[in-house]
Amino acid sequence: MNDHYYRPGNPPMSVISIDHLPTLLPREASEQFSGDLLPSLLEFPSRKASRVWVEAEDLFKKKLVDAGVEEGF
Repeated sequence: MNDHYYRPGNPPMSVISIDHLPTLLPREASEQFSGDLLPSLLEFPSRKASRVWVEAEDLFKKKLVDAGVEEGF
């Protein structure tokens, strides 16, 4: 366990994500999904200025607060 992420009094948090939805849909839906996602992925290197990544980070931080998790990690 990385002590950087663990604080006494807060249990460690694990996240498991299984993003298999596109594989359950027809090929066209998978192509549409990846086509819609690609522009956001290409903006990742400039994520500090990219609207989609700034909003995603803000939402992530809000959900941490809502879950009672300290933000300073």
